[in-house]
Formats: sequence, structure tokens, C-alpha cells
Amino acid sequence: MSERTIELIARGLAIRDGRVLLCKNVKHGYYFLPGGHVEFGETADAALVREFGEEAGVAASCTSVALVAEHIFDRVKGPCHEVNVVFHVELPDTDVVSREKKIAFEWLDLAHVGDQDLRPNCIKAWLVAGGRASHSASWVSERVLHVEH
Repeated sequence: MSERTIELIARGLAIRDGRVLLCKNVKHGYYFLPGGHVEFGETADAALVREFGEEAGVAASCTSVALVAEHIFDRVKGPCHEVNVVFHVELPDTDVVSREKKIAFEWLDLAHVGDQDLRPNCIKAWLVAGGRASHSASWVSERVLHVEH
């Protein structure tokens, strides 16, 4: 039996001119907020700054926590339990280009986020509902019982 763990993921919410910066999984076509796993002994905000640097060569700065989203779901290799800490981030006024072949960065109109396959769905629903405008953090949680990529 494999050890089950809860994955802690730091994500960034960058909004510019009515558009939100999203990461796209090139192979499967779905979107997610940029960021990545927090390493042991690393703070979540430091992990997010590191991930922006590694994935895009961009110096991000974190401001406040926007959302904490818990996501429990099944995938092909077994069940997964994530806690996503979403920070408001500020980015330099430059292009955000991926350094990794598996992902691409895109600025998408906030008005069209609801039409996209943005994961996890609880973060998508929060964005669509306008939660991004709040300066106090929210906690959302979802359990999905089907296999995802």
C-alpha cells in the first residue's frame, strides 16, 4: 500500500486589464492557476515566487492570500488530496513565457473563464463568482469521485 499524503500547492492570481494569467497543460488542454508544490521547509509564498522563476523566469511578488481551496479527487494513479493556497501576485510588466514544454501561459479574459476547463473546479467557480475581488481569504472545498487526467 502506498503512503497517502496531502499535497500543498501555492498558486498565483495575477489579474491585468480584466484578464487572468493561467497555465495550460499542453498535452491535455486544461488550465490552472500558475504555481506548484511547496517543498518541505519552504513557505507557500516562497514556493510561489520560486515556481514563477523556474517556470517563466519572472520575478513575482506575493501580496495577500486570496483563497484556500481543498480538492479531493480520483485520478488514474489513485486518489489525490490537495490544498491550494492562492495568493494575489504582482508581476513585472513583461511577457510571461513558459520555460517548460509541458505548460504554456495565457492571459484569458475573466469574462470567459467559465467557458474554460479550469481545474480544480472549486477555484474556477470562485473566480467566476467574483471572489477574486475580495481582499479577505476564503476557504472552499470539493470532492470529485471520478477519474481525471
